[in-house]
Amino acid sequence: MKEKTIFILLMILMTTALATTIYIPADYATIQEGIYASEDGDEIIVSPGTYVETINFAGKAIILGSLFYTTQDTSYISQTIIDGNQDGSVVTFDSGEDSTSVLTGFTITNGSGQGNYPHNGGGIYFYYSSPSLENVTITNNLAESGGGGIYCDASNPSLEDVTITGNVAEWGYGGGIYCIYSSSPTLANVTITGNSAEVRGGGIYCTVGSSPSLVNVIIMGNSTSATYNNFGGGMCCYDSSPSLANVTITGNSAYWAGGIYCSSSSPSLVNVTITDNSAGTFGGGICCYNNSNPSLENVTITGNSVEGSAGGIYCSSSSPILENVTITNNLAGGCGGGIYCYDSSPSLENVTITGNSASYGSGIYCYNNSIPNLENVTITDNSAEHFGGGIYCNYSSPGVENVKITDNSAEHGGGIYCYDSSPSLVNVTITDNSAEEDGGGIYCTRGSNPILVNCIFWNNLTQEVEFYDYGAPNTITIAYCDIDGGEAGIETNNNGTVNWLEGNIDADPLFVDAEMGNYLLTEDSPCIDAGTSYFEYDGEVLVDLSEDEYYGIAPDMGAYEYGLVSTDELKIENVKLKINTCPNPFNPETTISFFTTEGTGNTEISIYNLKGQKVTTLVNEQFEAGSHKVTWNASGQSSGIYLLRFITAEKRETKKLILLK
Repeated sequence: MKEKTIFILLMILMTTALATTIYIPADYATIQEGIYASEDGDEIIVSPGTYVETINFAGKAIILGSLFYTTQDTSYISQTIIDGNQDGSVVTFDSGEDSTSVLTGFTITNGSGQGNYPHNGGGIYFYYSSPSLENVTITNNLAESGGGGIYCDASNPSLEDVTITGNVAEWGYGGGIYCIYSSSPTLANVTITGNSAEVRGGGIYCTVGSSPSLVNVIIMGNSTSATYNNFGGGMCCYDSSPSLANVTITGNSAYWAGGIYCSSSSPSLVNVTITDNSAGTFGGGICCYNNSNPSLENVTITGNSVEGSAGGIYCSSSSPILENVTITNNLAGGCGGGIYCYDSSPSLENVTITGNSASYGSGIYCYNNSIPNLENVTITDNSAEHFGGGIYCNYSSPGVENVKITDNSAEHGGGIYCYDSSPSLVNVTITDNSAEEDGGGIYCTRGSNPILVNCIFWNNLTQEVEFYDYGAPNTITIAYCDIDGGEAGIETNNNGTVNWLEGNIDADPLFVDAEMGNYLLTEDSPCIDAGTSYFEYDGEVLVDLSEDEYYGIAPDMGAYEYGLVSTDELKIENVKLKINTCPNPFNPETTISFFTTEGTGNTEISIYNLKGQKVTTLVNEQFEAGSHKVTWNASGQSSGIYLLRFITAEKRETKKLILLK
């Protein structure tokens, strides 16, 4: 055994001693000549300059590097250019290369992909190969079919400190990267920006079981054609489940899914930000289609927009899992400012949905047998032009538990709108929502049958609960709830039934500070110990809590159990309240109070209507640290809902304003 070990060491030393360093152009005029002359283990060092050629590693286990490789001076990356002269892929790996084949320190440009059937991989073409790319810029390459920057076919290359920018898939897929046939490249510290594809995947396209791994990646400003059937401005996944960690997806655009498009795909997203993406029809941020069930953890989806439906997330026959997710300030011209569900049942836990706007269902839109499950969710400050400020339910019956629905607004159903739907609400706080016409808290129409247990309904305008006066009758079942105005606070319009069961009260819940958005209970609240730990209705158990799940002799009413809420909850409640409006509703003036800190920078406060049109800019300047006030006089505006946009270097927030004349 000892002799064998010594022999292996001698062979390694001999191999190292036999390794050669080849210099370009000193030893060979072209890079390809140097590759052909090399042996496994050799290094090829290329001097600065532009080399007009296409190269093939030819299966060589070599290191091909610019002077960056020997000096670590990044300026050599832009100075050492391999120019494909539109004569095919600039670099080709198609002979089984592995991680011992390394390309480092180059700019790869002006490739066409035309030398590889069917015209794929403008910058780099991988076929059954998995080499390493380090500190490489892949820019301004063109592929007629797939992979303007990189094309991977049954390949798993490693990319580290790579920039992929300005590449084009002219009439195909994957402007930046195309992955097919179980290609799962590893991307670390990679920037994919300004790439475009005619059809799908402006930044990345994954299909047929390809699941790349992305860590510390930026996908920015990529696009697909803005025509029908073109998907995934940032990333498009078909039958693929990539993993994303510490990834930013921003400023991408497509007809479907500005940020990420998923079809039969279930990617994993951890510590991901999806922001300022846009789409023409569905899914400004994410589109989940055809049994796609991605998991999202510690994800922020903000500032995305869509002309059609789903500013934040679009779900069709899909059930994603959302945990510790923030969905804020997204805009939909149609339905679902935050989340749109069609025949879908996503799971939401510890999710905040705030400041979103749409025509219907500005917080969550549920349609056609969608049954999302909400637990420990906050739905606040969302604004719908027509129906469902907080949640819109149409032939859908979500399960809602330990949820706060506050300060949402709509024409009908400020908090929740139900159309032939039967949501189940347990320990829910619905307060300070408003409707211009009907049902500030809940609006029921066409045979809806919501059930409320251990809930608080308080100070919703114009009514706590209202039934539509036409069509199939509605039924609401209420037990162990605090209802403002009691049973008389429910307006049935002679079109339904109120099952007013045991344990209901009509008393001020005594929130800590409702005006400032803190809906925790004070120690004197009548809602403490006023709920029930077990409730069964029509053979279905809706509440079944063990004693260690609540304090006192019984659970409390509302979303927050007194004494169980951590200090973190208090911090969350208070941090978002750096801007306040009073009065609201108002006529014709309201005062906007806000707080700035050192480093806030420029502060902009603007007013928009629900069509997204700017009405006025109130301020756009720097303020000293401290409290400030500005007044909006809306005497020249018509009654309705307006959106106040508050933007600083630290934060962006949207609040609704209601002008009642």
